[in-house]
Amino acid sequence: MPPFDSVHIEEHHHTTVGFGRLLLYFLRFFKPRRAVIAATLVLAVGATAAELTLPHLMRTGIDRYIVPAAMAVDMERLRQHPDLMAELEDDLIRVDGADAVFLGPSGLRRAGSSRVQQLQALGVCGPENYYITGAAPEAGQVVRSHPGLFTADERTVVISRADMAMLTASELLRLRRGDISGVLRLCGIFLIVLFAGFALNAAQIFWVEHASQHIMHDVRQTVLQHLISRPLSLFTASPVGRLVTRATNDVQNLHEMFNALFAGMLKDVLMIAGIMAVLLMLDARLGLACCAVLPVVLLATVLFSVFSRRAFREVRIKIAAINAMIQESIAGLTVVKVFCRERGHDASFRQLNYENYKANMRQTTVFAVFSPVIDLAQLCVMGIIVWYGGMRTLDGALSLGTFVVFLYYMRMFFRPIQDIAEKYNIIQSAFASLERLYLLLEDSGPGEQYAGDLLPDVTGGSISFRNVSFAYHEDEPVLRNVSFDVAPGQTLAIVGVTGSGKTTIINLLERFYEPQQGSIFLDGIDIRRFDVRQLRRRMGLVLQDVALFSGSIRDNIVLGNPAVSEQHLQQALAVSNLGRVVARLPGGIDELLLDGARILSAGERQLLAFARAVAADPPVLVLDEATANIDPLTEDLIRKALQNITTRRTAIIIAHRLSTIRHADKILVLHRGAVCEQGTHAELMARKGRYYRMSQLQYLSGS
Repeated sequence: MPPFDSVHIEEHHHTTVGFGRLLLYFLRFFKPRRAVIAATLVLAVGATAAELTLPHLMRTGIDRYIVPAAMAVDMERLRQHPDLMAELEDDLIRVDGADAVFLGPSGLRRAGSSRVQQLQALGVCGPENYYITGAAPEAGQVVRSHPGLFTADERTVVISRADMAMLTASELLRLRRGDISGVLRLCGIFLIVLFAGFALNAAQIFWVEHASQHIMHDVRQTVLQHLISRPLSLFTASPVGRLVTRATNDVQNLHEMFNALFAGMLKDVLMIAGIMAVLLMLDARLGLACCAVLPVVLLATVLFSVFSRRAFREVRIKIAAINAMIQESIAGLTVVKVFCRERGHDASFRQLNYENYKANMRQTTVFAVFSPVIDLAQLCVMGIIVWYGGMRTLDGALSLGTFVVFLYYMRMFFRPIQDIAEKYNIIQSAFASLERLYLLLEDSGPGEQYAGDLLPDVTGGSISFRNVSFAYHEDEPVLRNVSFDVAPGQTLAIVGVTGSGKTTIINLLERFYEPQQGSIFLDGIDIRRFDVRQLRRRMGLVLQDVALFSGSIRDNIVLGNPAVSEQHLQQALAVSNLGRVVARLPGGIDELLLDGARILSAGERQLLAFARAVAADPPVLVLDEATANIDPLTEDLIRKALQNITTRRTAIIIAHRLSTIRHADKILVLHRGAVCEQGTHAELMARKGRYYRMSQLQYLSGS
C-alpha cells in the first residue's frame, strides 16, 4: 500500500503572509456586519459586568447585613491628624449622650483595608468590632431588656460583637430586622443581575453566530464566484480536492475562529482584566500577593499552546490520512479483493491506526499535564488568600466579605485562562486557513475576461484557424501553426494519437485558453471580440467525461436555460436516442439523479450530454470523444441522428474510433501538434499516409 505520510501536505502549512495584511484583507467581509459586531462587544461587556457584579453583591450582603462591622474611634487621637479627620468626617457616627464615636460599615468599606490598618496603627481605632443599627421599635425593646449591653440614642443602637452572644435568638431577630430586610432586597437584586447576565450572554452568543453565519456566507459565495470565474489553467494546476477544501474546511475554520474570538476569548479577556481590576481595588496588597503565581500560569499557558498545537496538528494529519485510506479502501474494494490484498491492506491500516492512537495519546498527555498545573496554581493562590487574607481579616484590616469575595473571584479567574489556552489552537488553525483563502482569492491569476463586443448572433457557423500555436507550459508546444477552415454546415473530424493536440483545439475554440500565436475566427470575426458568454452559448459541447448535477434528467438537459422549449427538449431526446432510456425510468424525464446518477450507465450519461448540447439548438456542435463509451448499436443510432442534425449545423468531432467519422466532410489528422493530413475519408485512404495506417491498425485490432 502507498505511504500516507504525505497525503495531506497542506496540514504542514506555515504562515507566510503577515497577520496585519490578512486582517486588512478580510475586514471587507466584516464591514457590512460592523453594527452587529459592535453590538456583540457591548453585550460581552454587559454580560461580563453582570458576572463580576454577583460577587460584589455577595460582599455587600456579608459586610452590610450578615456580619456588619463598626469600630470605636478615639477622637482625641483623630484630631491629631487633620487630613484623616477631614477624610472621615462624613462617615463618623456619634451617639448622643454617650460621648462615643464609631466608624460604621459604610465608612469602613469606603476607607478600605489599607486605611483601616493605618487607623489601627495610629491608635485611632481599636481592634474590637461593634454592631450598629437604627433605633427601630423592635431594637428599642431589646435595648430596654439589656440596658448595660448597649450604647444608644434616639437614632442609633450600638453593641459589642462579643456581647451579642448574650442575646437570645428571638432578641437577635428583633434587633436585626433591618438586616433581614436588606438581605431579602439583595437577593432580589442578585436574581435580577443573574437573569440579566444570562440574557446578555445568550444575546451575545446569538448575534455572534448571526454575524458569523452571514460573514461565512459572503466568504463562501466569494470563493465560489472566484473559482467559477478563473480560467481552466487554475484547475489544471491545482487539485480539485484542494480547491473544494478552500470553500468548505477553510471557511469553516474561519467561522470557528470568529466564534472563538467574539463569543469566547473576548469575554475571557474582559473577565480576566475585570477580575484583576476589582481585586486590586478591593485590596491592593492581597491582590498583588495573588499575582505572584501569575508568571507560572503564563509560562504554563505558553508552553501548553506550543505543545498542544504540535500535537493537534499531528492528530489532524493522521485523521486525514485515515479518512483518505478508508475512502480509497471502499472505492477500490474490488481491486483489493481481486488481487487478494486484504491482509496487506489490513496491516497498513493497523499501522496507520496505531500512529493515530499515539498522536492522540500525545495530545491527551499535553492536556493531562496542563490542567493539573493550572489547578495547582489555583490552589496556591487560594492558599495565599487563606493565609495572608485570613490573617488580615483576623486583624480587622480586611472585612469578612472582602475575604470571601477574593476566594470567589480567584476561582473565576482561572477558568478563562484555560479557555484562552484551549482556543489558541483554533486561532492558529484559522490563521493558516485565512492565508490559504487569501492566496486563492488574490494570487490565483486573473479571471476570464467575459466582457466583449455584443456582436450579432452566429448564424452560419464557419470556423477558421490561422497559424495557431499554443503551449500549456513554456518550451512544451502543444499546437504548431495549425490552420484549417470549416464551412457553415460542414462536419470536421479531428483524429490523432493521444497528446497530438485534439482537445486543445476545442479548448481554444471555447476560449478556455487563449492562443499564444495566431487567430481563430467564427463567421469571419475574431473570437476574442465576442463576449465569452455569447460565444459559448453558440456552441454545444459534448465531452467524454459527463458532468451531471443534482436534480432531474430534465434539469440536467435544460441547465436552467429558459430558451429551451418543450419542443426542443423532445427533439433532443429523439435525436440523442435518450428517449428510449427515459421511457424505462419510473419518473420519466423528471426522474431524479441521486447518489452519483448510478441509475445511468456510462453510455447513457453520454446520451444525456448529447441531448443537453442539442437541446440548446446551437449553430456549432462539438463532440470530444463523445461516443467512446457507447455500445455499437447505440453508436450506429447516434451516427444516423448526427447525419440529420449536422445538415444545418457546423460540427467538430474528435474521435479515436475512425468508423464514426467516415462520413465527415473533412478529416484533420494531427501529429505532434501540427496538421499532417486533411481531406475526406476516401482521399486520405487513397493517400495511404498516417490516417490510412491508423485505420488499418484499428481494423486489424477489431475496433
